[in-house]
Amino acid sequence: MIGTGIDVAIGLFLCLAFSHYTGLARKAEKAFKWISAGAVSFLLAGVFELTPIISGFVTAGTLNYGFALFAVVGWILVMIGALWALYQLLTE
Repeated sequence: MIGTGIDVAIGLFLCLAFSHYTGLARKAEKAFKWISAGAVSFLLAGVFELTPIISGFVTAGTLNYGFALFAVVGWILVMIGALWALYQLLTE
């Protein structure tokens, strides 16, 4: 699972760029800010996963707490943003 957080972050940043290009981001600006915050959190989770010095300090056994914390926070932020964007786009 090396690079999982960075892969998700890159995918989210691409989705944000395409939605900005198509004009969807203007209809639900705050929701897309939540999604971009989740992408940054996934990027930070990937950094915790790929940096051996930092992951040595935050790993207990086989669980990397830095990756797990920021991946869960990123998932929550992306889910809130996605549901909010869906609501705003459907109510227009």
